Amino acid sequence: MLARTMIAALFAVAYAAAAPAENGVTAGEIVIGQSASLSGGAAEVGQQVRDGALAYFELLNRKGGVNGRKIRLISLDDGGQTKRGEDNTTKLIAEDKVFLLFGYTGRNTSEAALPIVDKADIPFFGAATGGETIHGKFNKNVINVRASYKRETQAMVDYLVTIGQKKIGMIYHKDDLTKSNLKMTEDALASHGLKVVGSGSVDRNSSDVKEAVGVLAKLDPEAVICNAAVKPLSAFIREMRKAGRPAQFLSVSFVGSPIVKELGPEAAGLIMAQVVPLPTKKSIPIVGEYQAALAATGSKAGLSFNGLEGFINAKVLAEALKKTGKDVTRPKFIKTVESIIDLDLGGYFVGYSPTNHNGSRYVDITIINKDGRFFN
Repeated sequence: MLARTMIAALFAVAYAAAAPAENGVTAGEIVIGQSASLSGGAAEVGQQVRDGALAYFELLNRKGGVNGRKIRLISLDDGGQTKRGEDNTTKLIAEDKVFLLFGYTGRNTSEAALPIVDKADIPFFGAATGGETIHGKFNKNVINVRASYKRETQAMVDYLVTIGQKKIGMIYHKDDLTKSNLKMTEDALASHGLKVVGSGSVDRNSSDVKEAVGVLAKLDPEAVICNAAVKPLSAFIREMRKAGRPAQFLSVSFVGSPIVKELGPEAAGLIMAQVVPLPTKKSIPIVGEYQAALAATGSKAGLSFNGLEGFINAKVLAEALKKTGKDVTRPKFIKTVESIIDLDLGGYFVGYSPTNHNGSRYVDITIINKDGRFFN
């Protein structure tokens, strides 16, 4: 009997040694993959998200990584283009064999990735988008850190109503075929008994906004909620002002600080929802940690909302991997994330459950002043 037990034990050990490891996981590292807008109209956004994450991973790896494994991020450029994002996703999974997908920087590229993610049964973690297709419907593989555009939009509408502005228009991307972002605005206004006075669509990679300006300039709205990338948003604001329509312009968080560089002095007065704290507010522990990480790694990236978001995404990922333990598999990782109830990252909280993969509810309203600085 003893001999049989020993043989069974030896067989089990041999089988475990021969069993293939999870894709992207070796004895010394965990490889993750990102498709981001590193070029094109939203290049600065993509670069900032990537650089914020890299700063965290570099410091983590200097300390030995997570449970003895270092994290390696493979970032591919999609230029904000849907098809390129789709191709990148296929490559990262099939060729690079990453453990999970991380920090995608666009609703369109994230949407394109979802069917591939479902087929490969791979975690899709911390996309830097609040799109309803990513946040609105539960998907066991999709794990969000930031709050959704729906929450941002509600916060902006609530703000406008409190200051007495009720004639509100909206612009959104043409590739949002279901008009999900327009519906968010309609729903937010409906909660106050209001309706959108009019809407226009813009190309996310173009500064040609004549169509949207043509629609909204005629309506002369008091305010326009904008869910658009940096270049079309900047062009829209300029053209509306040239047309003598000095409306209050409000934007979702996606454009971040690059809008100041694009608009210059004309950025003054722009209201923007944010899903992370002010990256200059060092008194908040997570912000202080982010600033220290940039300094310690010699990063040339300046302080930015998108950079802080990438940093936070990386920290949540690392915390979840740490709790997963040495035996890292995709199902075990997802189950571990679902066990995180109320994680304090340093004044920024995330929590999940088996039926909710949206981590943070944090939304703030900021305004750009005449010096190009954000304040709240």
